[in-house]
Amino acid sequence: MVVKKPLGEDEFLRLLQTEEGKLYRIALAVLGNEDDAWDSLQQTAEKAWINRSTLKGGRSAFPAWIKKILINQSLNILKTRNRQIPTDPREMTGILDLPPKNGKPGDIDIIWDLVLELGPEHRTVIALRYLGDLSIKEIAGKLGISPGTVKSRLYTAHTRLRQKLQDNNWQGVNKNGT
Repeated sequence: MVVKKPLGEDEFLRLLQTEEGKLYRIALAVLGNEDDAWDSLQQTAEKAWINRSTLKGGRSAFPAWIKKILINQSLNILKTRNRQIPTDPREMTGILDLPPKNGKPGDIDIIWDLVLELGPEHRTVIALRYLGDLSIKEIAGKLGISPGTVKSRLYTAHTRLRQKLQDNNWQGVNKNGT
């Protein structure tokens, strides 16, 4: 029987640093608040370090493993603080922090502006599905709702996003200094 040693401190920190930006963006998308996102990230790092011996698959499994821990921590923060995700997208600046291309926003910036305009229920399922890379069943379990409700919220969010993209007058929340 081969006993696998947990990640050493240097390797753990290197892997964590590689994932830090992605993890922060996921926490911010779920929580809608920079302070809560940093709290979630810090709690995730602590919990991951303590439980590093449970990581199966080594370095290659680390990103998915730590992402799951972060999502759980973020959802726990939402529950324990009984907070609503802010509905004003201007409160959620810097989620992607991608530089504009040629002085113009890239496609991802435009899409994210649209996502930020969604209500909290729809924004949360979008964030968990696409940033958190969770399945519909996993999202349902994390949010304590049925898979049908998750599907419905995703469908509604996709429909609203599609409608906004087709609206020629849409300028986005980050345009014109607003």
